[in-house]
Amino acid sequence: MKVLAHVILHQLLFAVWLLAMWVLYCTPACTHPIEHALAAPVAVLIPTAVIMRRLCSDPRFVRWLDELEQ
Repeated sequence: MKVLAHVILHQLLFAVWLLAMWVLYCTPACTHPIEHALAAPVAVLIPTAVIMRRLCSDPRFVRWLDELEQ
């Protein structure tokens, strides 16, 4: 059941993203704010998450964080 909910959530997120892209490129709406709202997660949050995941799995980084807390 948990896997099914995860798959449904991904599909819903993808559908929302597709709808946002349709609004961005297929309607005459003022799209400048929408462009930034769509670009920020792709351009900033995803690479940041990948970098933080790699950093947090590195034992040297974890030791460095422990030293900072002391």
